[in-house]
Amino acid sequence: MHSEFGADDPDIAMMLRLQRKLEELERRLNKREAEISQLKRRLNEREEQLQMLQREVETLENQCLTLVEESKRQIKQLQLLLSLTAGINSSLELRSVLSNILSAAEEITGAEASSILLVSDTGELVFEVVTGESGGVLKRVSLRLGEGIAGYVAETGKPIIVDDVTKDKRHKRGVDEVTGFKTRNLLAVPLRLNDKVIGVIEVVNKRGEESFDEADLKDLMLLAELSAIAIDKARKHEALQELFISSIRALAAALDARDPYTHGHSERVTQFTLAIAEELGMDEESKKRLELSALLHDIGKVGVEDAVLKKPGKLTEEEYELMKTHPEKGYHILRLVRQLEPHLPGVRYHHEHFDGSGYPLGLKGDEIPLDARIIAVADVFDALTSNRPYRDAYKPEDAIKMMHSEVGKHFDPKVFDAFMRAYEKGKIKPHGS
Repeated sequence: MHSEFGADDPDIAMMLRLQRKLEELERRLNKREAEISQLKRRLNEREEQLQMLQREVETLENQCLTLVEESKRQIKQLQLLLSLTAGINSSLELRSVLSNILSAAEEITGAEASSILLVSDTGELVFEVVTGESGGVLKRVSLRLGEGIAGYVAETGKPIIVDDVTKDKRHKRGVDEVTGFKTRNLLAVPLRLNDKVIGVIEVVNKRGEESFDEADLKDLMLLAELSAIAIDKARKHEALQELFISSIRALAAALDARDPYTHGHSERVTQFTLAIAEELGMDEESKKRLELSALLHDIGKVGVEDAVLKKPGKLTEEEYELMKTHPEKGYHILRLVRQLEPHLPGVRYHHEHFDGSGYPLGLKGDEIPLDARIIAVADVFDALTSNRPYRDAYKPEDAIKMMHSEVGKHFDPKVFDAFMRAYEKGKIKPHGS
């Protein structure tokens, strides 16, 4: 019986070996399960890391897209600014420069209206150019430094965005009452030149429901920086032009003074010429050119002897031929000055006749520059309505009647019609009236 159930029993020995193997397998399984659990934890950690990295990548992608869009916007705005700045600098005439600045300011900020205020010699802010229907009214308004939002910007040199002007005590409500314009929001920046504030640009009422933002402020500040230089350049040019025109006026007056009968002739011809030009709808640049051309139209008489120029009676044929040389003499005098080149046609051809019977070249019709055709009408009217040594001045109505008979012969019909419109409106007043 002992041998039947003893340790050396083959079945029991096998069972023991199997039990030990099962225990070993269980240990291995537990170990493998622990390893698998550890791997799962690591995988979970890696998955969390991957998800975090994915979120970071998505964030970076969004930031990159935002930066790309912002860069595109900035590039577009810079291109626009460069284009607009080129337009601003295309003119040296101050009014034109200021108007171009406001057009640019409204375009880059999406504003409904705008204005430029410049610091005057008295230290006040003056509305120089204003867009919109209220422009004419605002040009009569001035502000002290520190007064109103523009005054605050001029005094402090700091730009400002006002989302709701009704909540800002600095807003000059009286200005809106005078103009009838309702200001909702505005953006104002200083015009600074060499660390000195010379004025303020204001843009008013952002189009749509939005208000002005920091991007608008940055764009307008850049435009203001470029504009201040353009304004300074235009002001200096304007001062030189005024000095130049004053010198020309003095020269023309000195020439007229040689003959007491032609005293003031060049000034009157200039006034008549500008009145005709206005009726013809000529632009400001053309009128400025005409102004100097008319002032200088008789400059060639400086080369005509006093004995002929001041002769108390009618000229002989020989003297008349000598007098007829003054347009060519004037041309040859002025052509030596490059800046006076635009004025040569008016000086050289103002004695040409529309039918080709004039001098010095016998030009006819549209061969005669328009400036010369205008000056011709103004010149003859002043000559007829002024006293001469050999006759008294004609009455204006008699002079006009005489000139009317020369329309199509001496005078361009369109120019004479413009002259008549100006005369009937009281823009042309003859000598002594």
